[in-house]
Amino acid sequence: MKKVLKFLGVLLGLVVLVAAALVAFVLLTLKPDLPDSEFALQPVPAEGSRNVIVFGATGKLGTEIVKDLRAHGDQVTAFVRASSDRSELEPLGVNFAVGDVLNPADVQAAFQAGTFDAAIATIAGMSEAELDRQGNINVTDAAVAAGVQRVILISTVGAGDSRDAAPLISRLALSKILPQKTAAEEHLRASGLGYTIIRPGGLPPGVVPTGRGLVSEDPSTMGFIKRPDLARLVLGVLYDDRTIGKTLAAVDPGLERPWEGADPK
Repeated sequence: MKKVLKFLGVLLGLVVLVAAALVAFVLLTLKPDLPDSEFALQPVPAEGSRNVIVFGATGKLGTEIVKDLRAHGDQVTAFVRASSDRSELEPLGVNFAVGDVLNPADVQAAFQAGTFDAAIATIAGMSEAELDRQGNINVTDAAVAAGVQRVILISTVGAGDSRDAAPLISRLALSKILPQKTAAEEHLRASGLGYTIIRPGGLPPGVVPTGRGLVSEDPSTMGFIKRPDLARLVLGVLYDDRTIGKTLAAVDPGLERPWEGADPK
């Protein structure tokens, strides 16, 4: 019995050491790498004038983007699944297009439902295979077919030429997602559309913005940014034609760790 207890004690000690090492690893590797220069977005006009279709509209980021667009006075069509919770979007006065982004016919039908100035794709998720790749590709292809020239794609740090900017733990956790994001980026660039790709790093929780978010053309940028601040940058990108053809990293230079973004109590 004493040997068993001793063995269990040693085993518990090893587990504690491994856990401590993992925590230390996370603390040491999840460090921001801030850009030397900012791409200063032009001020958005006082009143919105764009008709925009948003994919991934009921997600946390998509909802923030829709809120900003509507508050600005832009017209919004939210592409949603039949099973999606629309409770946060319905009071905003948006139009809805219902379908599955993995079904090209559904995406094409959504574009045919209106005359859109731009499409914003915030598609992301690990629950379905190929969602990040094929879903975004379907949006790009449908935009081409519909003649909608402006597409803003929300990607992630770690995709494409920013692979080395992502911490090792992020590359491991997103090992199945990063190749899909990369493929979606490459497909959009080759489409001939007026694209802008935005790569945020970590997205801390909370809905209270800090107002410090910025974008940079430096692909080595890595950091954290809250979704409301990212949404504000998306609105700025939409109204700044200088961002067409660019891939931009999004970061809040005031957030050094992902947990620092929690809303104040």
